[in-house]
Amino acid sequence: MISRAARLSPPLLIAGVAAAGSLAVLVLLLVRGMTYRGTVAWSTHLPGPVQSFFSAVSEYGILGLLALFAVAALRARRRGLTHLARGIAAGFGVIAAYVSSEILKVLFSELRPCHHFTVATIAACPEAADWSWPSNHATISAAIALAVLSMAPRLGLLALPLAGLIGFSRVAVGVHYFHDVLAGVLLAALAVTVLTAVGTPPVARSLTWCRRFPLLDRLLTASPDRHRARPPRHVRLDSARTAQGRSERSLP
Repeated sequence: MISRAARLSPPLLIAGVAAAGSLAVLVLLLVRGMTYRGTVAWSTHLPGPVQSFFSAVSEYGILGLLALFAVAALRARRRGLTHLARGIAAGFGVIAAYVSSEILKVLFSELRPCHHFTVATIAACPEAADWSWPSNHATISAAIALAVLSMAPRLGLLALPLAGLIGFSRVAVGVHYFHDVLAGVLLAALAVTVLTAVGTPPVARSLTWCRRFPLLDRLLTASPDRHRARPPRHVRLDSARTAQGRSERSLP
């Protein structure tokens, strides 16, 4: 009999999510024409300002995610080397996700939907050799959002919806299928999750070694003592009461 701890182990959870996501990609692949044409027909009848909004998010939304990543990295730096190491490892995951996406694009060489169907789209259709599956924008957006989440959960709650909006906008403007977007999200989640888990310890050791050099030490830490863990609140209160008691006893 499989224990509850074994059923909930991270590898099994990752495998389950990957299997469910792969099935969803397959389903979306089977209905790609219907979902694509329906979404494009809806988006092209939206008011002009809304179409412009989708176009801007599609092209430049990643810049907002990069800004959130920078803020999250600064917060991680203030919280200590372990948090900063997690962010750096997640950053390597972003790079791995992007490279993997580019390789898969060349291997599968799927045409953009705007080359398959004669439909009006908000965005201009990319060149035929600019392959569709998986979506680079969705891959990078999801990867950056997950990296932000790994460093600063509150900022991650802003980054994840923005990444989702970017992914949807790629279909709304007519340059991707939904299965392109979902495949990119799954690829990003796999790369960032694995590299964050595997890469954080060695990155933390490397950062600790770099602190031997004064210049690098100043770059890596917000203050000399910032890497030390702050005592819990109840410990600080007890220390304050003890100090106050000693001060009172010392009075004549």
